[in-house]
Formats: sequence, structure tokens, C-alpha cells
Amino acid sequence: MLARMEGTEQLIARPMYGSGMRVLEALSLRIGDINFEYAQITVRSGKGFKDRVTIVPESLVADLRTHLARVRRLHKADEDGYDIRTVQELLGHSDVKTTMIYTHVMRKGAKGVKSPQDRQAVQR
Repeated sequence: MLARMEGTEQLIARPMYGSGMRVLEALSLRIGDINFEYAQITVRSGKGFKDRVTIVPESLVADLRTHLARVRRLHKADEDGYDIRTVQELLGHSDVKTTMIYTHVMRKGAKGVKSPQDRQAVQR
């Protein structure tokens, strides 16, 4: 079943299978819950509303790091005011609507993009 999945769905399903996480636990993960140094995931408010620690499957580490690097790049581009089409290209989205969901530009309106002139003034 995992082999038939791809992208985000697979990235969510693999730790569930490899570490025994439940669906809601996997969907509630935050970056700070993953400790690569100790190869562990802190599951917050799991069954019985208790926190617990489980393993990070070694076979998942490289994919998780790649995904987190991509997300960091996205947030940096969003903070730096790149236009939506540039961010779309960086993320490899075919539809700009997907990119807008990721960057929350829809809620920022025109504040979601900086003028090239403003970026140029900062570089001087």
C-alpha cells in the first residue's frame, strides 16, 4: 500500500507504519516534535491525551529532511516577499492555487508580495 502512495500522503503514512503512530498523531506533528539526533518523535496528546516518544524510522530520515528543507525554503521565500509565480516554480506546483494555499497569500492580499524596488533598496 505504501508503495502506491506518493508525495505528502506517503510522507504521512510512512511514519505511521514505521513508528506506530495513529492518523491524528501523524497529522498533528510539528517540526519540533522530530528529533533527528536521537531518532525519535514526540507524540503530543496521543491516546488518552498523553504524550509519548516513538522512533523515527531510519529509512524515513532523508525524505523528512528533504521535505523540511523544502518547507523552510518556502517560508523564507514567503518572508522575503517573492512573487507567487517564483514560489510556485520553486515548489514545482503546476497550479498557482496550490502555492497560494501553502503560502497563505490569499489571507495577506497585496502584503504577501514585496515590490522589486523595495528589495533593491535593501541591497544597497
